[in-house]
Amino acid sequence: MLPQFQYYDVGSHFTNSKFHLPQSPSQQKIRFLLYTPENPTTPQLLDAMNVTFVKNSNFNAQRPTKFIVHGYTDSASDKWVQDMVKEMLTQNVNIIAVDWQQGAKGPNYYQATANTRVVGNYIATLILLLEKLGVPMSAVHVIGHSLGAQIAGYAGHGLDGRLGRITGLDPAGPNFETYDKLVKLDRDDAQFVDVIHTNAKPLVLGGLGTAEMCGDADFFPNGGVDMPGCADGVSLVLKILGGLFTGQVQDAIGTLDCSHMRATSYYTASIRNNPFVAYPCVSLSEYKLGHCTSCAKGCSNMGYHASTNSSGLYVLKTGSTYPY
Repeated sequence: MLPQFQYYDVGSHFTNSKFHLPQSPSQQKIRFLLYTPENPTTPQLLDAMNVTFVKNSNFNAQRPTKFIVHGYTDSASDKWVQDMVKEMLTQNVNIIAVDWQQGAKGPNYYQATANTRVVGNYIATLILLLEKLGVPMSAVHVIGHSLGAQIAGYAGHGLDGRLGRITGLDPAGPNFETYDKLVKLDRDDAQFVDVIHTNAKPLVLGGLGTAEMCGDADFFPNGGVDMPGCADGVSLVLKILGGLFTGQVQDAIGTLDCSHMRATSYYTASIRNNPFVAYPCVSLSEYKLGHCTSCAKGCSNMGYHASTNSSGLYVLKTGSTYPY
């Protein structure tokens, strides 16, 4: 019998949502959409509280299982999610796209921040159900973008770090950076945590991602701040803030989509098209000095095929157009 769904306590660690309380799964309309090689385009709905949905689906416990979790103002039907699903299905896996668009919608970012705890908890509940059906925890991989990366952290924490892998794609910085590790994605949340940083600077400078090292392996392509072909965002700060305050959330977020979303494109490209060889580096300062161009101490691939033995900070340069 699965444990009853529970909310997180509103304690001293969870002040990052400015005391907004999480909405329930039903209020957020959380959905788990299963894609498999047998149903690559039309998803089957799973229920974290009802094993019958899984048993009547094409879910195969012998395959690795991948979760994809979107971020603020997005949904599971967004192009980047569907592109990733299509590429990943070439690897013979189960894919569960997590849709929490009602909980992720703007304009209240603090409410969305609070909601991440419940989504992460709900994902953990489904994973426990899958475990009872014979899915080893080591075969489960949760991939999240922005707030979705923080959700992956909550799911992993709720499972005591037993998840096989978590991949954070430019994890959200606002409301998470500088807070206790209990509140955000951390290397202890899975057996292996890899993170790709593509917009790692403060919001006031046009950034949406975190600059903090939060994985076993943290990859900073092109320095991790502004990606090739994207505006640096500084000149757009007033437009961003204006959009947030007037409720024009999509316009505001859209000004930063290029670098912040590039992490998802890199990851999709890494599945079949680009190995993204990354070099170990002591610090980003060393990278800026032109150092860190040798594999003498062991390189790693950034993205889908990252080695689970990878550890520390990695850098690389990419192009400006797909597959980079």
